[in-house]
Amino acid sequence: MDWSWEQDETWKCSTTGRDYLNEDTSLPTTDSNVTTLLRDTKESGLPLQTHTLREFEKHLNDLKKENFSLKLRIYFLEERIQQKYEDSSEDIYKRNIELKVEVESLKRELNEKTELLERAS
Repeated sequence: MDWSWEQDETWKCSTTGRDYLNEDTSLPTTDSNVTTLLRDTKESGLPLQTHTLREFEKHLNDLKKENFSLKLRIYFLEERIQQKYEDSSEDIYKRNIELKVEVESLKRELNEKTELLERAS
């Protein structure tokens, strides 16, 4: 991107063709049909930029594509989390059932041994 100082005291970018305000905040003259984005340079310190409708549409399309890809990424991450949660909850239920069975078998064994001790005494 090449910046040049022109005779009418405006900055111009040669690659984009955008004109910027000079220091006395006068508007640059342009021959093309452009939409201007006005900013107060004294408050924000940013220069005035002129954009064509095509540039705005391209930027809007880029943002829409980025938004879509982010939504898609969120969807797949949520699916992965849900899958892990379901898998882990199934494992927890299986382990819980196994432990309940083991507790019941140990209770029976304890009761049998308690009865044997009572008979022996």
